[in-house]
Amino acid sequence: MVKKILLVCTGNTCRSPMAAALLQKILEGKREIASEIQISSAGIYAFPGAPASTEAIEVMRHYGVDLSTHLSRGLQSEELLASDLILTMTTAQKAQLLKAFPEVKDKVFILREYIEEQLKGKGVSREHPIAFSEGKDTGVDIPDPFGQTLEVYHSCAEVIVQNLQELVKILLAERGDRKKKGGEKMRIAIGSDHAGFQLKAEIAKYLEAKGYEFKDFGVFSSESVDYPDQAALVAKAVAKGEFDQGIIICGTGIGVSIAANKIKGIRAAHCHDVFSAQMARAHNDSNVLTMGSRVVGPGLAETIVEAYLEGKFQGGRHQRRVDKITKLEE
Repeated sequence: MVKKILLVCTGNTCRSPMAAALLQKILEGKREIASEIQISSAGIYAFPGAPASTEAIEVMRHYGVDLSTHLSRGLQSEELLASDLILTMTTAQKAQLLKAFPEVKDKVFILREYIEEQLKGKGVSREHPIAFSEGKDTGVDIPDPFGQTLEVYHSCAEVIVQNLQELVKILLAERGDRKKKGGEKMRIAIGSDHAGFQLKAEIAKYLEAKGYEFKDFGVFSSESVDYPDQAALVAKAVAKGEFDQGIIICGTGIGVSIAANKIKGIRAAHCHDVFSAQMARAHNDSNVLTMGSRVVGPGLAETIVEAYLEGKFQGGRHQRRVDKITKLEE
């Protein structure tokens, strides 16, 4: 699920701070997701500490938003890596950002590009809003109003608002999909060998506390067993469609991952950090999570499980790649 959104423009004095403030304003009326999403903005060539433009401050007053205390910020690699979704205003900004930070390429989109892709993936078409004073649509770019009239700023804000309203609908739909395929309605198979027995017990308690439907395939003691046998029990149950996801634990997580991936239809992901767990679901459509009890403790393991189970496959170009993985099984 998208939890951290970073909006990016050139100087962080017009479009991105307006977009961040407007998105926050729209989310105020959507309590079901407002508390789950963090919003920030930055500029590719920002002069740190610069105020929002006078026109931006004036236009935002019409939306009940105060930008008078805004101070511009430059891009920080830590923030980019921590963000789930990075939205630029133009094609050029996206290209500049990716040139400087290629490691975040899979989560960078132009605002309007992202919305069009998401709607298209749901079989919905939408015309680009035409709100600029020159009366022409501008493709996916939202042009810079800096140095132009107040009317141009108003037009820019209108386009941003229209797109953000669509974005919030997408976020709400995503949350709804997660609820349908997550939480108490998701069926989970969990298992371990003797080395993973204790951590499995902790994960089982966590799943029960969170209301997940799950089945524990054992083991139920520290008596030595062979990890391929336990991995096969969980993986085969998932492959047959009896469960939506599987979680398998051994000493390192490596052995059960290798074994599970021998079962046709299984995409087991060996994850010892939250980002990997998120990407395993978003990009690889993983259906089994493996971890090592000698590598991660219960607290981190629970956080990884949470990120993994709340994740959602993004489809699109990633579906093509997953299809190629499936074809390798033939």
